[in-house]
Amino acid sequence: MTDDNKPKIDRRSLLLGAGLGVVGTGAVVAGGAAIKSATSGIVTPKAVGKGKAAKIGLSFKDSRPAHAEEAKAPAGAPNVVVIILDDVGFADLGCYGGELQTPALDALAGKGLRYTNFRTTAMCSCTRAALLTGLNHHSAGMGWLADIDSGYPGYRGDLTRQNATLAEVLVEAGWSTFLLGKWHVNNADHSGPTGPFHNWPTQRGFERAYWYQGHSSDHFHPGALYEGTAQVEAGGEGYYLSDDLAQRAVTYLRTQQLMAPDKPFFMQLAFGAAHSPLQAKAADRDLYKGKFEAGWDEIRRQRLDRQKALGLMPAETQLPPLSPGAKPWAELTADQKRLYARYMEVYGGMVTGVDRAIGTVMAELDAMGVRENTLVVVFSDNGASAEGTETGSPNLFGPAFGRPASEAEALALYDTMGEDGTFPHYPIGWTNASGTPYRLYKQNTALGGVADPLIVSWPKGVDEKGGVRKQFVHVVDLYPTLLEACGVKQPELYRGEPQKPLEGASVAPTFASPKAATRTDQYYELGGYRAFQEGDWRLVAQHQRGKPFEDDHWGLYNTAVDPNELRDVSADHADVVARLKDKWNKAAADHDVLPLDDRPLLLKLVQTRAAKLRKRWDIRPPIDPIPTDVSPIVCGLSHSIELELSRPNGDEDGVLIAHGSMPAGYVLYVDKGRLIYETSLVPWSEIIASPTRLPRGNVKVKYQQTMTSRPFEGRGALFVNGRKVAERKFDRVLFAPGYDGFCVGADHGNRVSRAYEGPNPFKGQIQRVLIDVDTAAMKPLEIMRFMKAMSIRV
Repeated sequence: MTDDNKPKIDRRSLLLGAGLGVVGTGAVVAGGAAIKSATSGIVTPKAVGKGKAAKIGLSFKDSRPAHAEEAKAPAGAPNVVVIILDDVGFADLGCYGGELQTPALDALAGKGLRYTNFRTTAMCSCTRAALLTGLNHHSAGMGWLADIDSGYPGYRGDLTRQNATLAEVLVEAGWSTFLLGKWHVNNADHSGPTGPFHNWPTQRGFERAYWYQGHSSDHFHPGALYEGTAQVEAGGEGYYLSDDLAQRAVTYLRTQQLMAPDKPFFMQLAFGAAHSPLQAKAADRDLYKGKFEAGWDEIRRQRLDRQKALGLMPAETQLPPLSPGAKPWAELTADQKRLYARYMEVYGGMVTGVDRAIGTVMAELDAMGVRENTLVVVFSDNGASAEGTETGSPNLFGPAFGRPASEAEALALYDTMGEDGTFPHYPIGWTNASGTPYRLYKQNTALGGVADPLIVSWPKGVDEKGGVRKQFVHVVDLYPTLLEACGVKQPELYRGEPQKPLEGASVAPTFASPKAATRTDQYYELGGYRAFQEGDWRLVAQHQRGKPFEDDHWGLYNTAVDPNELRDVSADHADVVARLKDKWNKAAADHDVLPLDDRPLLLKLVQTRAAKLRKRWDIRPPIDPIPTDVSPIVCGLSHSIELELSRPNGDEDGVLIAHGSMPAGYVLYVDKGRLIYETSLVPWSEIIASPTRLPRGNVKVKYQQTMTSRPFEGRGALFVNGRKVAERKFDRVLFAPGYDGFCVGADHGNRVSRAYEGPNPFKGQIQRVLIDVDTAAMKPLEIMRFMKAMSIRV
C-alpha cells in the first residue's frame, strides 16, 4: 500500500532537474497567484547563461536557472609570455653581437625574430606604463619614475586608470594572468601595507602576482617581495632572485594547467636583472674571469663586427666617441683596468643568470606541450645604465649618498664583488660597449637610451626562424600587437569608463613580412631630453641640464645612412628641423609632456622626501614591516628614537629597530646585553655601543642624533633610562637607507650588520617606540651646501 501524500520524484526530474533547467508546462498556483511557466523542454546551462534571466517558480520543477558563463578566449588563441629585462643594452645578448653567454635567449631568437629598430622610453617605469596601457608614457601618467608625483597630469608617477591594462583586457577575454618580478608603476606613496591598492598588480588585471614595487631589489635578500598583497620573506642559502622568479613562474603555470588546461595564459615576467645592484652568483660571475681585460674600446669594436656579420648593422656603421666621463681604456692604470673589468664580470654573470632563469621557463613550456602556441616577447626597458659614475662603485649608494669608495677600498672587495653584501655598479665606459653602436645611455633620448633588443618567438604564428626585422617598433606598439595576435579588441568601455584611443599601432604584420609597413612618427621626452622621429629622420635636442630649454640645439640625423646619430645635418635641412620641432611641440601638448623638468633624479627625490617628513611616530608593536618609501624619514636629520622594553630575564638580545641593509642602513640592537647603534654603507660602518649591559626588567632606551649645519655631519648618542651612556661624532652621517623597509623587533630582508645572522628578532618585548624628527625646512644656504656635497649641478 502506498502513501499518496508522499512526494514523488519522477525519473526525468531526478536525472535532469533544476540543474539542467527542466521546465514544466502548466500553471502552478502558489498563495493564490498563478506563475506562468515556459514551454516544455530542456534548456542547457550554456544557453541560459547567455544573458537570459532566471525564472523563479514555486519549486525547482517549475523554475529555470541562469548559469553564469566565464569569458572564453577565441578558438586557438595563443598563450602570451612577455619577458622584460632591466637596463640590458642593445649589444649585450649573444644574438645581438655580445660575447655574454645567453643560450636561452639566443635559442628564442633562432626560432623567431630579432628587431633592430625597437625603441623604448629611456626609463623603466615609463616603458612599463606604455606596455601595459598602449599609451605613451606621459599619457599614462608616467612621465618619470613611479617614485615621484610632480603634481602634473603627465607626471603623477601612478599608472593611469583611464585605460584598461593589457592584463585587464586579457583576463576579461578569458586568459589566466600572472605577474612575476618588477612592477614599478604604482606610486611610491601607495606602497605601504594600508595601500591604497588601486594600482597594485592584483587590482590591475593580474590574478596572481609575485612581485616587488621599486626600481631595484637586492637579488640575494629581496626586502619587499609580495604574493598578491601579502609581504613574503625571501632569501637564505643559495637564494637568487632571478631563479626564484623563474621557479614561481613554473609553479603558476603548472597550477594553471592543472586547474584550467583549456584556458590560455598571459604572463608578464619582469626580471630585476641587470638593473643595479649588479649581483651575481659567484659561479656565473667567474665564467667571465679575464674576459674583459681588453677593455671597453676593444669589446665594443668586436661587438660591432659581429653585429655587421649578423646583418644587424650596416657594413659602414662606425663607433661613436666615448660618452662624457669615460676615458679610453689605454689611459687607465693597471689597478683601474683590473677593477673595472671585475665590475663587468659581475654584470656578465648577472645576464647569464637571468638567461638561465628564462631557460627554466621555456623548458617548462616545452614540457607542458604548449610552447608551439605560446607567443614569447622579450625586450629590455631602456639602454645601459651610467649610474655607476665614471669609476664604478662596490656600493652604488656610496657615490649617490656623497661617500664614494676609494679605488683601494673597492679593490679590497675584489674577490667577493657582486656577492651578498656588495652593491656594485660598473663605470660609464661599459655603457658604450653595452649599447654598441649607439651613443649615450639610459635616461637620454639619444639612441643609446632608447634602442633595445626585441625578440619575438611564436612557433605557430611566425614561420621564419632566425629572421631579422628592421622596421621601426616602439614599446607603445606592443599592446595593440599582442591584442591582435590574441584576436581581442580593446574595449570601448571598461567598468563603465570610456577608454582612451591607443597611441601605438599593431606591428603584427611584421611577423610574416620583413617589408610590412609600420608607423614611424614618435616623440620622446625624459627629464628634459627630447627627440622626434619621422621616417628615417631623427631630431634630438642636445639639452644641457640647468640651461634654458629654448637654448637647446636640435641635432638632425638621417638614420638611413647614419644609423647611430654621428653626423648632425641640421644646418643643411632647416625645413626638416622646423617641421619635426613643430611635430614635437604638438605631441607634447597632446600627451601631457609639459612642463619640462630637468632636475637631477636625486634632487627630485630629496625635494619629494622633504614634503613627506612626519615629525612624530608613535608605534605600538607588533607592526608589519613598512616599505622604505612610506617609512619614517630620519636619516640626515636630527631625531630621536625612544623605546620602552621589557627584559624580564636580563639576557634578551636582538634587533630593536632596523631600516635598510648593509649597503645603506641603520640598526639599533642588543648584543650580549649591550645597546648598540650601527650605520652601514659598504665598505664602511660606524658603531656606538654602551659599555655596560642593560638592566634587567623594564627599561627605556633612546638613540638621539644631532645634525650640524653642514651636510652629513652630526653626532649620535645612546641613553639608558635617561642617562647618556655612549656617543660618537660620525665621520659622515647616513643620508638615506637602502631598499629594505623599516622593521620593529627584527631585521627583515637583508641584514644591516654583520654582527648577527638573519632577522635576529628581539627576545624580549617592545611595548612602545616613539620617533621624533626635526622637520624644520632646510634654509637656502643649507640646500646649496647639500647640493655641493652631493655634486649636484643646477
